[in-house]
Amino acid sequence: MPVADVRSLQARLTLTLAAVMVAVVLGGATILSLAIFPLLGQQDLSQLENTAQRLTAGLDATGGAVTSDENIQRIAADAIGVILSNDTGILAAAGIPDEDVATVLARAEDSPTDIDGRYLAETIDTSGLSLTFSADGTEVPVTSAVLVVRTADREANGVLLITALSVTAVATTIILIIAAALVVGRGLRPLTAMAEHAERIAEGDRTLRLPVESSGDPAIARMASTVNLAFDVQEDAENRMRSFVADASHELRTPLTTASGWVELYLRGGLTDPEALAEAMARVERQLGRMRLLTDELSLLARTDAGRPLENAPVDLAAVAAEVVSDARVLHPERRLTVQTDGPAVVLGDEPRLTQVARNLVGNALQHTPPDADVTVSIRSSDGRVILRVHDTGPGIPSEQLPRVFERFWRGDSSRHSAGSGLGLAIAHALVSAHGGILRVTSTPGQGTTFEASLPALDVQPA
Repeated sequence: MPVADVRSLQARLTLTLAAVMVAVVLGGATILSLAIFPLLGQQDLSQLENTAQRLTAGLDATGGAVTSDENIQRIAADAIGVILSNDTGILAAAGIPDEDVATVLARAEDSPTDIDGRYLAETIDTSGLSLTFSADGTEVPVTSAVLVVRTADREANGVLLITALSVTAVATTIILIIAAALVVGRGLRPLTAMAEHAERIAEGDRTLRLPVESSGDPAIARMASTVNLAFDVQEDAENRMRSFVADASHELRTPLTTASGWVELYLRGGLTDPEALAEAMARVERQLGRMRLLTDELSLLARTDAGRPLENAPVDLAAVAAEVVSDARVLHPERRLTVQTDGPAVVLGDEPRLTQVARNLVGNALQHTPPDADVTVSIRSSDGRVILRVHDTGPGIPSEQLPRVFERFWRGDSSRHSAGSGLGLAIAHALVSAHGGILRVTSTPGQGTTFEASLPALDVQPA
């Protein structure tokens, strides 16, 4: 991912988180703002009704009471206004401005009543409750008591709460946006570093790798390790390809140079003798045959690497091994070759390619062992597998060279440089793998070498 894309991702994540947080904070603040006034109104109503109920219940329980200015002032101190009256008029009032007493008294009813949005009043009929008002030593019966709550105070408190809530919401939103930017930036910092390294690798610095330890996040560290592994595999593949191309060009250059030399000698008139000319043409033909064989083998490896499908038919490896050994005896009558089989050993595969595997393994054993070394080819079946085993009693392969025997164009010693293309074992390994099998090699210096190809057996039902 390019650095610009990481930064774009960071911006999008920050904006998304900020938008979500703004929506949550402002949405919550809006809901609370809308609920404040109804809650305060419900609080005033509950306060008024509870006071009225306590007053009525107290007078019923005591059979009457005498009140005074001190008593109603005490009630007013609890944010409840009081107006006492009888048939003669207003006896006393507290907690309400004098200019509003008459209006409240005139408009109050026996249930909570809103008066001009400033008061919430309720009238209690006390004519049967034996409530009297004492003033200057004289007790006067009270026939009506009006309890009043100032709703104007509620409005002021509500505005104050909404203002505080709005300021808090805005401040919280700003803090959360800054926190989101910091958190997202810190979280994506390893990705930014990885993107920068990836761009440098893409520009040609193949030795550079993504930072792993500095990520601080196990998931990102694992991703960086995986990407580094992919870069390692790619670099190894590129190195192998360069080596393969160099080796192929080297292998082709030798016969091409030889053939070109003879042709050039002929064109300059250096081959006037018929016998010399015939010898030169024979050598050119041999070099061309060597190049043709090499190109055929390279083409086969390319098709195998590309995963092109092989023929799928029952193949008796025991018969294949017997045929290959029989042909080898004709070409090398001086060598001791034996074949050991326990009867048919059938696999599903491409018979010409499996035959080529056997020929390559047997030919490799004959080519790189002394004339007195024995070569044994055996076929056996075990645990649903068919094992093709080629063993020789030659000098063996040094242990440090064993991991490289299947590499293309690799030769273990200088004695091999003049014989073969260096692709025989690589082709055998590729063909065995293409058939779902495994080709292994074991060797002990001085005791010989064993190549073992393990292939899935085909379960053949008896007729």
